[in-house]
Order: sequence, then structure tokens, then C-alpha cells
Amino acid sequence: MPSKKIIELEKELERYRMEPPCSELAAVLNKFAYAYLHSDPLKAKTCALESQELSVKLELPAEQAKSYRILGMIDLEVGNFAEAMSYCRKSMEIYEKLGDRDGMATVHGTMAKTCKVQGMIDMALEHFHESLRRKQECGASEDDLALCYLNIGVCYGSLLRLDLAQSFYEYARKIWEKSDNRQQLSYLYHNIGCLYGEKKELDKAQEYFQKALDIMEDLGNKTGIANSLCNLGCLNKDLGDNESALDFFKRSLELHEDICNRRGIAYTCGSIGGIYTEMGRLDEAEELISRGLEITRKLKIKDWEIFCLEKITDLYEAKADLQKALMYSRELKTSLEEHLNEKSMEKIAGLQVQFETEKKEKEAEIYRLKNKELSTINDQLRDALAHVKRLQGMLPICASCKKVRDDDGYWQQIESYISDHSEAKFSHGICPECMIKLYGKKFPRK
Repeated sequence: MPSKKIIELEKELERYRMEPPCSELAAVLNKFAYAYLHSDPLKAKTCALESQELSVKLELPAEQAKSYRILGMIDLEVGNFAEAMSYCRKSMEIYEKLGDRDGMATVHGTMAKTCKVQGMIDMALEHFHESLRRKQECGASEDDLALCYLNIGVCYGSLLRLDLAQSFYEYARKIWEKSDNRQQLSYLYHNIGCLYGEKKELDKAQEYFQKALDIMEDLGNKTGIANSLCNLGCLNKDLGDNESALDFFKRSLELHEDICNRRGIAYTCGSIGGIYTEMGRLDEAEELISRGLEITRKLKIKDWEIFCLEKITDLYEAKADLQKALMYSRELKTSLEEHLNEKSMEKIAGLQVQFETEKKEKEAEIYRLKNKELSTINDQLRDALAHVKRLQGMLPICASCKKVRDDDGYWQQIESYISDHSEAKFSHGICPECMIKLYGKKFPRK
């Protein structure tokens, strides 16, 4: 059943479709695409592409940049990482032309997430730090900055630099507890729970996962509740408590089905099926894992397809159906190899993009410096030319005393005029002719 927000957007979209194409329609299409991002990526992409085409037609660059960013998020969602980065670069180009630092910050965040899921954590950190810098430049709210701290902390957690991760989580916690931003606090508590999970402090991990769940339930956030229940299911599975894990996963599945989140449905089906296999409930396991595998293949989510293939291979081994077990085992091997090759190619592509970007930035800097140097030389030449021109043209000079009249109408000695208008300096002597006139005597020339 569609959420209340989706129903409202559908009504708004229907209303604008009855009118001539306008900027409001492009904006609603983007909102619609964002709303379907997780539950129906194909539908989301259709809306985002329509908004992008309409934005070009109506000359709405800001909305076009947003469409590209959402398309990048959709490709990130389904695992098309090269396409995701391509859309992000298109979005970034428009935002740079517009001078929209907030837009640039948001795109850097999406690029960071794309790098992160490919395992390029160092590049992800660069983009997250750049996103933080841009947000600080445009005077973003403390809540927005805290989100950057959270993402940076997650990256450091992935690198197992747990103390550094915890310090960034603390920056975010101080801000969100002060502003009582319970929505974001729930996400933060989830990540703190993951951090304690890495430290093998499972009691603390469970405490923070439960804190996240309590907030989500108070807020009525079904997506957040479903994800928190799934986290608690995984934790209890690790603790060996299959009954509790099963209860959490079932509640999570029910909510994912209610909000039509197919990604969540696929993962929880695989998780429940795996537990059923261990409990000997093999027919129920087969039904759920097969459903999860089918969804992951439709959505092209390779990580979770591999997860479901592992579960279904275990299932048919437990059922002693060695033919199917071997078939799925081979599919699993092929998928793993393809996934590793894809990740390698995506990493190479990402590094190539980084190289090309840095190369262009360096070329632009060299060009800027050359232009600056050329500008300085031109200024010097212009000054020299102006200086020379001051000594050009007709100079009024007295026929008797040889004084020169300047531009202001004053008469002055010719040597004074030339000294004032050039770098020439005068020293005085007496020419032979004047020597004879003055002293009646001719001196030899030297």
C-alpha cells in the first residue's frame, strides 16, 4: 500500500499533468523519483528522466541538475556505479556554472556514497570532506554539518579506524542532542551500534540498536523501524539466538512489504530463509529464499543476489538435492567472479575519473597562472607605451629661451620637462661653440 506521502505526490502530479508543461511539474517529478528511490528504482528513473527532459525544454538548470543527481542516486541504488558517477558529474557541472555551493555539496555526498559502496573509502572520504567544506562555506545549518560528520565517521569505521570514527560520531551527537533532532539521532545510534559490533561489544551494540528502534517507533518512521528491526535480527543471529532473530526479521519483512520496499523484502526473505534452513523448516525456507533471489535479480543488486545464492545453496544441501545445490553453487561462483570483476573495473574507472579530474584542474591552474603572468606583462607594456606617448607629438618651445610649455600651460626648462616625463637625467657641461662665446678660447675635443 502506497504511503501517505506517495498518495499526495500522485495527486499533485496528476494536477500538473492537466496543465501546460511548467517548472512545478519538473519539480514534482523529481520529488516523485526521490520518493520511489528505494522501493521502485525503475519507476523513479522514469520520473527523473522525464523531469530532466522537461527541465532542458523549459531552461530550468537547477531542476535539471537535481534530476541528474537523483538519476545518479538511482543508479547507485541498483549498483550501476559508473553510470551513477557520470550523472553526478553532469549535475556537478551545472551546479558549478550556477555557483550553487549547496548543490555541489550534495553531489559530493552522492559521489562519496558511490565510492564507498565500491570499497574506495579513501576517495569517499575526500568527497565527504569536500561536501563538508562546501556546506561550511555556504553557512549550512549545524544539523547539515552533523550529517557530514556522521558520513565521515562511517567511512573511518569502514577503515576500522574506530577511535576516529567515534570522535566524528561524537561531533554529530552533540549537535543533534542539542537540537533534539531525533530522526538523525536514530541513524547515529544505529551507526554507533555497528561500531560497538565491530569492537565485539555486543551488549552495547544491542543497546544502541534498541535506542534507534525506540526513536523510529515514536516517530512512526516505518522504513527506519524496518531497518532497525533487521539490525537487531542480524545481531541476535550473531549471538546464536535464532528465535529472537526470527521474530525481528519477520516484523521487519511485514513493514517492508507494507511500504513496498523490495530491497528490504529481498534481504529479509533471505535472512528468514537462512534461519528456517538451520531449523529444518526447509519448504518454508525454499519459498522465501527463492522469492528474495528473484527480487535481487530483477533489481540487479549483485551483493544481495550473492547473499541469496549462498542461502539457497545451503538449503539444497540440507535437502540433499545435490543437483540443485551444485547448480546454485556454480551460479554463486560465477556471480562472485563477475562481482569482483565489476568492482575491479569500477575501481579502475573511478581512479581514471579522479586522474582526469585532477589533470583538468592542474591544466586550468596552469592556464590561470599563464593568463595572470600575461596580464602582468601586458600591464607593464601598457604603462611603458603610455610613458613613451607622453614624449611624442608637438612640443611648444620658446624661440628665444628654449623653454617648453607643458600640458597645463606652464613654461619650464626643457631639461626639467624631459626629466619629469622620462627616466632621462641631465648633467651639465659646455659645448665648444659656447666655450668660445663665453671665454674667447677654444679647447681641444676629448
